[in-house]
Amino acid sequence: MRTGISILVPCLNESGNIKATYDRISKVLGDYEFEVVFINDGSSDSTENEILEIVALNPLNAKLVSHDVNLGIPWAWRSGLNLSKYDLICLIDGDLQNPPEAIPQLMQILHEQQTDVVQGSRSSIGRLKDQRLVFSRGLNFLLNFVFRQDAIDSKSGFIVSTKQVLEDVFVDIPKFRHFQTFIGVAIRARGFRVIESETLFLSREIGTSFLTNSKTLEVLVTTFRDLVVGLKIYGRRKVQTVFLRSEISFESKLSFGRKVRFNLFFQTMPLHKWIIGKRAKVFYLWLKSLEFSSRDELHRLQLRRLRSLLQHAYLNVPYYRRAFDAADFKPSQIKNISDLAKVPLLSKQDVRENVHFAMFSSLHNKKEMHRINTSGSTGEPFVCYADRFQLEMRFATTLRALEMSGWQFGDRQLRLWHQTLGMSRLQAFKERVDAMFMRRHFVPAFEMSEDSLRGLMRTIEKKKPVLVDGYAESLNFIAMASNSVSRHKPKAVMSSAQQLTDSTRTQIEKQFGAKVLDKYGSREFSGIAYQCLESEHHHVQDESYILEILVDGRPAKVGEVGEVVITDLNNFSMPLIRYRIGDMAIAVEQGVCSCGRSHSLIGAISGRTQALILCSNGVWLPGTFFAHFFKDFDFAVKHYQIVQEVYESFTLKIVPSSQFSDHVSGKLLNELRKYTGLEQPIELELVTEIPLLKTGKRTPVVSKIPLDFQKVKAESVWKGRI
Repeated sequence: MRTGISILVPCLNESGNIKATYDRISKVLGDYEFEVVFINDGSSDSTENEILEIVALNPLNAKLVSHDVNLGIPWAWRSGLNLSKYDLICLIDGDLQNPPEAIPQLMQILHEQQTDVVQGSRSSIGRLKDQRLVFSRGLNFLLNFVFRQDAIDSKSGFIVSTKQVLEDVFVDIPKFRHFQTFIGVAIRARGFRVIESETLFLSREIGTSFLTNSKTLEVLVTTFRDLVVGLKIYGRRKVQTVFLRSEISFESKLSFGRKVRFNLFFQTMPLHKWIIGKRAKVFYLWLKSLEFSSRDELHRLQLRRLRSLLQHAYLNVPYYRRAFDAADFKPSQIKNISDLAKVPLLSKQDVRENVHFAMFSSLHNKKEMHRINTSGSTGEPFVCYADRFQLEMRFATTLRALEMSGWQFGDRQLRLWHQTLGMSRLQAFKERVDAMFMRRHFVPAFEMSEDSLRGLMRTIEKKKPVLVDGYAESLNFIAMASNSVSRHKPKAVMSSAQQLTDSTRTQIEKQFGAKVLDKYGSREFSGIAYQCLESEHHHVQDESYILEILVDGRPAKVGEVGEVVITDLNNFSMPLIRYRIGDMAIAVEQGVCSCGRSHSLIGAISGRTQALILCSNGVWLPGTFFAHFFKDFDFAVKHYQIVQEVYESFTLKIVPSSQFSDHVSGKLLNELRKYTGLEQPIELELVTEIPLLKTGKRTPVVSKIPLDFQKVKAESVWKGRI
């Protein structure tokens, strides 16, 4: 199904241009569903009769709206929008100076870049160099200066966007004499993301321009009057645009050396990132500009992005079209965020059954799709896909969220992580280059012993990181296996993957002299919510995600534990809308945090469990290790579970697939013993099912041994294993 589009064409004395306009539009949009809505804005020539002829010959693709008197371009847009039947809208003048042949180009950019608005910037190629050009360039400079934007052609009325976006923008039409001059300002001031695309601007062949010599002075005077109005409406808002060349205030706070590193990091993205490109810098700066927005502003932004996502999913994703129709839901029903409850929930099983290809957008670009394979929290392989835009936005979101810890780009960081487990040589190389730019030092998180623990403390004191982050199980090991106190005090310690206990958190804070912050995330989305230095609650990254906590299908009340449901506002190639991630969290009272951020808040995440497995070589392996390890065996293993009841051994339960064999079994155990020790007793048990927990998860690692590390160390020393 192709997305239909309504072309709105204001016409004032355009006799001779009407047929050519329709013919050229219909020629370039022949493969699309389309309609051309002509608005006769009080013409005194034969414009209306020519439009009626077109409508008579093409009743399915042409419409007429008629104004008895000239009301101006903005009111013509408004009338055309009211009559339009498609949700995708193109604004174009009826004088053929904006070439209709550029419409598919603008449509393609809108879909591929997942922006809110594409605005055609008028090229100087072949453009008549007269007083109108001088006036236009001067006015654009003035608008950029006054409203703190950096648009190439802010007042261009050649636009492709959605009906909902334009309805929001057109609310301000009655306040201006020449609203069309402020169309770019209004769009950006309302927080919509804009991409400008250069298009030809041809000389008018038939008819005369509205901006004649006699009109120039009058328009200039009324424009200045409108400028005062615009300052009252938009002056206090920080204008946003995808091309955020004016939003580099963050960089100005960096020292010269850090600024060089910051820009070089993004400019060399293809060298050290898998799919993420330098565009991530633009998204990061956009997020920085929104960091301290009010709750109402974030709510409006979420609503706009949600509407766009739902409309896209309904038109272009077969699974959602079927699911929405079955639920008698239409995207137009979304008037506020609470209306999201009308959308059917999405389970992991729904994704598994439809991932190829019912959940793919018909507009997806396979070259920019990245396969995400995770078996982490459930022990069952799970596959979804993200596109370049989603990956770039999630990276930008993560980078901004890290700064909530007091860390800034260029500060040293120490990470307890797997780093290169399961990566190819090229991927491992890129990871190391990325770490160099980020001044990030890795400490293996999956091979911790008493010796490596002492080495970790020495590394911290040598590297002096501002931020220490890592898997919760690794931090848990540090807390319970060591009482040593670091002489270096980082600004924060960030925990992820599992939930730290209160006692562990207290012990870590005592050892490092820094606050421990929790990161809540998943492989499907990366970081979703982060703790700041001021609050025990988690800040949801609202610009990218809508997070719901549900009890019996309703929003959880304050203090209640409910199921976490996520809507990703960034992934248009394989949307995950109201996705039941399998976690549970506590609903908390909303409000502005003392850190100044107004993002949504959630309490402790209670659905994640932590476990450590003691191996024969004295190494403790966290549950997260097995999630990464089993990704290479997902073709043969449906589910897995590691159960340790005594220190000396553990049981590996596997629900095999049809491809499981003795050869696979031997290879799996041999690979696993590279980490556990060659003498590790492992009892392999093939089972038909691993029961689900209340959260809908299968616990992949179950440790039944008491977490008394003093006792563990004594027994291990006696056996010569540590």
